[in-house]
Amino acid sequence: MKRLVWLCVGLLGLTGAATPSTPSVPKASLTRLTSGGCCSGTTWSPDSRALLYIDRPPGAAKAAIYSVPAAGSAAPSVRLSRIAFYAPDLTYAGIPKGNTMLVERLSDRKQWTLPTQGGQLLWGPGGQVAYTVSAQSGNYDRRIGRVYTTALGNTPRAVSTVYGGGAVAWLDANALLVSGKASALVRNRQLFTLDTRTGVRHVLVTALNLRGVQPSPDGRWVAYAITFDRVDRNGMFVQPTGGGAARKLAWFGSYQWRDAGHLLYIPLTMNAATHIVWQYDLNSNRSRPLLDLGTKVQSDQWQVSPDGAKVAFRRAGDSNLYVAKLP
Repeated sequence: MKRLVWLCVGLLGLTGAATPSTPSVPKASLTRLTSGGCCSGTTWSPDSRALLYIDRPPGAAKAAIYSVPAAGSAAPSVRLSRIAFYAPDLTYAGIPKGNTMLVERLSDRKQWTLPTQGGQLLWGPGGQVAYTVSAQSGNYDRRIGRVYTTALGNTPRAVSTVYGGGAVAWLDANALLVSGKASALVRNRQLFTLDTRTGVRHVLVTALNLRGVQPSPDGRWVAYAITFDRVDRNGMFVQPTGGGAARKLAWFGSYQWRDAGHLLYIPLTMNAATHIVWQYDLNSNRSRPLLDLGTKVQSDQWQVSPDGAKVAFRRAGDSNLYVAKLP
């Protein structure tokens, strides 16, 4: 499931600030999917045909994961009766059990127990998972975190140790993106790639605060923000994970990858009437306004579909889910 990212300032500002509308920007045709306000944990189905969210409508015995067609062609219905941490392709479910995580393969109900101690699972290729076991108390910036990987059914193996951080995402079957400090006493964090077979690290960037780290769908690029550092170092960046200089971007706001070559974002701009989705192109290193939503997104709750063709968002004002096709 695609991760959505709001920078610390953007989190505070989106519903009250937006990019000024431009006459040349296409206006979105919105499809409303829910009524009465709803939902948390919204994400796209793997085939981009439906939105999934957690809900407990009036009269329901318990909360469940509901599905509603992105075309708005049917009412919401229960898709998964159990609340769990599902893999993006909905092939596995992670169910917390005390200090462990019970992982179940949905096709045959086969189960494995991992000693995650509260660590979040990162679903990787080929039935692999990664997680970080961190100390549960003390200054977060100085807490030790050990990163583990395993193929389900094998014994988890520690592959890295950092302080105040942990594994961020899989880049491919043999590489993780990890963020954290090299020791408890150093000032800056590192963002580095880690070969899970050899333990070899490649440091991409070192900074006081790294925020919104988000690899591209093919793992070849990463987007991130540096904040609360020196003025000349702060900002938005994209950088190749295989080596190469970072590009500093000329905007600031909420962003998500559309595909391996395009980053969508909603700039943080004060006092505009609507939110406009922009697209940054890696090849041309240029941005252009893509779609005027004609309204505002509530609290950073927007998601690009896995096929990159649509955007869903929770609308500020009525708290319902809407979908718009992207040009």
